[in-house]
Amino acid sequence: MDETLVIRVTQGEMERSLPLPLQACWDDAEGVEASVRLSHDGRHLFVRFSIQEPQLRRMCTEHNQKVHTDSCMEIFLQREGSAEYVNFEFSATTKALVGRGEGRANRTLYPTFTIEEIPLSFELLENNNVQSRYRLDVSIDLVLFGLMQEGESLSSLRLKGNIYKCGDGLKKPHYLCYGPIGTVKPDFHTPEYFVPFRFL
Repeated sequence: MDETLVIRVTQGEMERSLPLPLQACWDDAEGVEASVRLSHDGRHLFVRFSIQEPQLRRMCTEHNQKVHTDSCMEIFLQREGSAEYVNFEFSATTKALVGRGEGRANRTLYPTFTIEEIPLSFELLENNNVQSRYRLDVSIDLVLFGLMQEGESLSSLRLKGNIYKCGDGLKKPHYLCYGPIGTVKPDFHTPEYFVPFRFL
């Protein structure tokens, strides 16, 4: 295992964590820059996406719509030893799609009332005809989504996953990821390419 791809998540202030850059997958993502910071409080995983891209698309108005067609940020998480993983996908509208399953097909979507338990905040820093810059903050309750047990210590928890940025419905679609994916066509539902998360 490539130790450089282990995602280490520290406890405490988000600002103390180093940004992890996302890299273009499959095709060039001209003008798109994306990074993520992570931290935790013993139960919640805090994720901050920082994005710059030429086009900002915000069309989704309800949870569990096709958020991947918007300016979209994603994190997939799987408990080691479990066949199922949870995909968290966030539109720049702050609408989300969250599902569980063993692969792309036959996924079970979480109901809207559960998704609304996820604190989300969006800050638009710049938006013009040349580029948009924004930040999305999210807090994932690992117990609520079955990724850890009540009373379990995060220090002993073993999760795998990957972090993504996409925009299938943009004029120039793009796909970025943290851990490299070895498929011919864009596909984020690839648990065989997940990388380890370690909570410190």
